[in-house]
Amino acid sequence: MAKNLSYREAAKILGGGGSAVITAVEQLTSAVLLGGVAVGLTDLLGWFDAKSDLVRFSRELLSGIAGKRGERSRHDRTRLVEAAHTVIVVTAYFEAVHELAPPFREDAATPDRDHQLQLFGLASLFDGEDVLPAAHRTRKENADLVEGCYRRATKSLITLMADSGEEDVLLWTWAQRVTQTAVRRYDELVRRLAVDYPEITFWLQHAHDMAVSAGLERMETALGLLLTGTTPDTRRGELHGKYRAALERPILKPEDELPGLEFPSIKAGYIDPDYQVFAMDRKAEPGVLSWWERLPLREDLYSYLVGYLTSPKAVTHPALVLGDPGSGKSLLTRVLSARLPPSDFLVVRVELRSAPTEADVVGQVEHGLREALQGSGNWAELSRNAGGALLVVLLDGFDELLQATGVSQTNYLENVQRFQRDCDERGCPVAVVVTSRIGVAGGMAIPSGADVLRLAPFSERHVVRWLEKWGRLNARYFEQRGLAPLAPQTALKHHDLAVQPLLLLMLALYDADDNALRDQGDIGQGGLYERLLTRFAQREVGKEELGRTDADFRKDVENELERLSVVAFAMFHRGAQWVTEKDLNDDMRALLEEQEQERGPGMRTPLTPGGAILGRFFFVQLAEAVRDSQLLRAYEFLHATFGEYLVARHTWYLLADLHENESNRRRRVAIQQPDDDEFHALLSFTPLTTRKSVVDFLVELAANDPKRGEYRWLVEKLFETCGEERSGKRAGYQPVKRPAPARYAVYSLNLVLLPVVLGDRALDVREWHRLTSFWRSQLTEAEWTGVMESLRVRWRKEEILLSYGAENRSFVETEWADRAISLRDAAREAHFTADPAGNVFRYAFEGLPDSRFDVDYARCLVELNASPSDLEGKLDRYLRWSASYPDAVLENLRKDLVVDARMLGVLATTSLGDSSAFQVLFCDRIGHGVENAVLLEVFGKVWQGWNTASCEVALLDAWLRLHESGHEFPEVRSYPGLLEVLGKVNLSAISSVRPDLIKRAMTAASELGVE
Repeated sequence: MAKNLSYREAAKILGGGGSAVITAVEQLTSAVLLGGVAVGLTDLLGWFDAKSDLVRFSRELLSGIAGKRGERSRHDRTRLVEAAHTVIVVTAYFEAVHELAPPFREDAATPDRDHQLQLFGLASLFDGEDVLPAAHRTRKENADLVEGCYRRATKSLITLMADSGEEDVLLWTWAQRVTQTAVRRYDELVRRLAVDYPEITFWLQHAHDMAVSAGLERMETALGLLLTGTTPDTRRGELHGKYRAALERPILKPEDELPGLEFPSIKAGYIDPDYQVFAMDRKAEPGVLSWWERLPLREDLYSYLVGYLTSPKAVTHPALVLGDPGSGKSLLTRVLSARLPPSDFLVVRVELRSAPTEADVVGQVEHGLREALQGSGNWAELSRNAGGALLVVLLDGFDELLQATGVSQTNYLENVQRFQRDCDERGCPVAVVVTSRIGVAGGMAIPSGADVLRLAPFSERHVVRWLEKWGRLNARYFEQRGLAPLAPQTALKHHDLAVQPLLLLMLALYDADDNALRDQGDIGQGGLYERLLTRFAQREVGKEELGRTDADFRKDVENELERLSVVAFAMFHRGAQWVTEKDLNDDMRALLEEQEQERGPGMRTPLTPGGAILGRFFFVQLAEAVRDSQLLRAYEFLHATFGEYLVARHTWYLLADLHENESNRRRRVAIQQPDDDEFHALLSFTPLTTRKSVVDFLVELAANDPKRGEYRWLVEKLFETCGEERSGKRAGYQPVKRPAPARYAVYSLNLVLLPVVLGDRALDVREWHRLTSFWRSQLTEAEWTGVMESLRVRWRKEEILLSYGAENRSFVETEWADRAISLRDAAREAHFTADPAGNVFRYAFEGLPDSRFDVDYARCLVELNASPSDLEGKLDRYLRWSASYPDAVLENLRKDLVVDARMLGVLATTSLGDSSAFQVLFCDRIGHGVENAVLLEVFGKVWQGWNTASCEVALLDAWLRLHESGHEFPEVRSYPGLLEVLGKVNLSAISSVRPDLIKRAMTAASELGVE
């Protein structure tokens, strides 16, 4: 792929290729870049003496650029601007150096090879790398790029000169001034260039004072200032006319059952969205929605598009446009194909859904040509006859290739870039823009450096503006029916839907029928989806004039929703946001026993069961692709929550139907197993906890069902018989392959979950352990994690209580633990079964000594060594373990610097206080500070029961500390004075272990008048 222009290449384009200045530049940069030894400091200074020649030569190149506009091709003009910018970067810098004479000494020593490498920063000015502005950067980022280049160049010079005896402060001050001056000169020269070549300002992403108008009109207006081409030929004009006419078509086909309601045209209804953009690198994760949060949100989409399409990068890298379903990706390509001026751009828009997937990029482009021109399409011929126009290919819907065919297209963008390279080598450079749903970007190989752009959801201002247009367009409709247009504040109550353009249209259409959205009140998210889906199903069913009764009509509406629910389950079980038509047809036949219609003479190809239902709902997106002349389809809800609600709804409705059937069975029959064949088929492949929204919707449905209390017994009965064989009427339903044990595990899990959405459910502890162990063995890691994150477990004696919600951290009470299982047995089982969770705890306890390898001692150590910081918590733990493990408590008390006299007083009254070790510890705390009074008071209460012989060293030491610190023993007290202690202890025994105490005791006695 092409690289940025060097100074020499730029000068050649601008007409100065034979200059002696170019030769001098080449000698300098070549020597540096090759790491040669030809450039010494004297040579460098001599070269600097010629910098005025460089400045003069560069100015001559720039002065002649205005006269080079002429009738150049769009691409040639881009290269001309790139060349001018490359020269400007060098000119601005050396004008600054020339203006601010450098404090260099010409008799400095020649630098060695290591010093020559410092000249890389200077050489980068001439090699053109990393200084070309790009539309994916903000204005500040582009400015920082140039300033950084100047700083590196100056630093290279300063690093050399600092070793030649010059004052460092002087050099660095000069360097700062040079950089600032160079940046100012750069801005001045760019502004001059922009007078004749305004596209440079779009490369730099400078702000443009242009009135806000309809979508991408600003782009068209801006490009009108940059036109270079001539009147388009017949073929180019025909293509543009085709795309331009499409702007006048309505965004969607008008609703037949709402006469008078109009849909805005593409031209009027398209609003430029906000966007985010970056150049692809190996650390980027464009397929992860949360990754985009680190990028700034930009509002000037038109400015980016102008900058990108007029930049050199457009013909060397494909641009990738990402967005959610219904975000306006396809609409953007329609508007772009119509707005690009045909004098300068030859656009081919390709709907990949209808292009043959086995074809290469050229074949797909030629398919787009045939579709647009209703005739033959030859890309080579078209590109040769493009004149001065830049070829632009818009490949819309890459994700549809994946969805419809199921075939990996990982290297598709690399193939597109290869197509660009081939075209460039033929002298027909082409810009390519590819659109795709953001969810598939993680599996794409995106070329390094390619621009990746995400269309952001609508902001509040977008919603307001769109609804203003909607209200104006349908003012007469609303007035005639006494209705109000949908208000932004009403729409934004349903934020997740309102911020996607197509879903906003759906809300507006729903509300246009009797202001249904405004008047619904607070019905919850599930209530909104129920009304939306039901209303659209009613519209579709109502289009068929069959003379039905009201009851039949309601039944047909419910049948439509049932089919949609099968679609939702098809996606849910396959763990995808879409389902192919083939898979859907298989599911329909297995669950609903629907067959494809036979084709009669003269009839068009009949609709499949899936196509018959989904083709009617515009909140279901159709993806199409052609492979081996066969049309392949896939379906996707515009918002994933539609499918999640339908899964919950159908589950709840099946449960209600089961309850009604069981309630109406005769008593003799009622003892038999409930006929849960369909219920089992749908709920034995995927845990409902896989999607949190599904369970949330179930909770909402349960709360609004007055019969919910009657369902518990039925679910518990189903749970008791969930392992028994069934009729097998729906054995053909196999959305995914799961072995029988896994299906049993999933079904039993879902039957445990359903009563939980009604309220708490109690289970025996041992039964719960067996269930969870079985589930854990059959579920995937992700499924098991979903279960643990959805169910809260609370222990209550011999049973556990299950409720919906994330688990709260709780401690196991001692009486709940199975005392028959030793810690050693538990560790052995964890090792034998390789249980990951069990081995985590095993690892923590393996450091216990063999003599103390039991669970109580382990718990004691953990509590004592990780005790809470509050004193009450500490005391509770010391009291809890003082009788069982006094040595462990004493060990921690010795290290506990925050234990206070009150706590020691409480512990002194327990069995722990009878131990000599505690008595020694207690005495060691006396005589050190302000707590002496409390400690002595406690001592007075307990010391009579102590065997002072076992703690006499500590006792004497404590009382000597009191005396030496000036403590005054009161006349009336419950504890002994120093002389009494001296009379009680065995001084002879103490002298053998602590002779220092005897000396201190003699001194104290003398001070008290005792010899």
